[in-house]
Amino acid sequence: MSRRYLVVLSLLVWIACVWLTAGAPIPRVQKDPGGPGRDQASHLRQGIACFEQGFYEFLPKNKRAEAEMSFVAAMRELELVLETEPDNGQAHRTIARIHSIRRNHLAAAEHYQRLTEIDPYDVDSYVLAALALTEAGKFAEAGIELEKAKGRTSDPRALALLGGYLEKLSEAGKRPDAGAGK
Repeated sequence: MSRRYLVVLSLLVWIACVWLTAGAPIPRVQKDPGGPGRDQASHLRQGIACFEQGFYEFLPKNKRAEAEMSFVAAMRELELVLETEPDNGQAHRTIARIHSIRRNHLAAAEHYQRLTEIDPYDVDSYVLAALALTEAGKFAEAGIELEKAKGRTSDPRALALLGGYLEKLSEAGKRPDAGAGK
């Protein structure tokens, strides 16, 4: 990564933190008197809504600081969901997407791998975990995820795609710059 990119990213994160601590209007979830189940559902809805606002509204308009604030709010809400519902697939998937956007690929991979534990036949989660691990330069671990995915499907088209991904991954792992991480 370039030094300029890191400086800009650090500045955006700092602005987001300052804005949060200064009491900027970020959507907050009110406690639901209907009980813990309904409160968790509202945390999940709010977290997904904040993610979608950042991803679909702010990022396309190149409003990165606003998007980051939305992602911070989303993470806060989704982590509240996972405190009481550690197997909530929607929360894990959304958190993984936020980590991927932030280029925190190992953290994204952890959440995608958790999804494969929750639903071992979710082939997409294996592939997304492999992609995140590849972005982090972890080619061997990515290959393991793709092999696991192959064992979870009998669809010939999916198996052919997974085989192609494994071949490309093997080629990428042999390049001189492989394993350098991103």
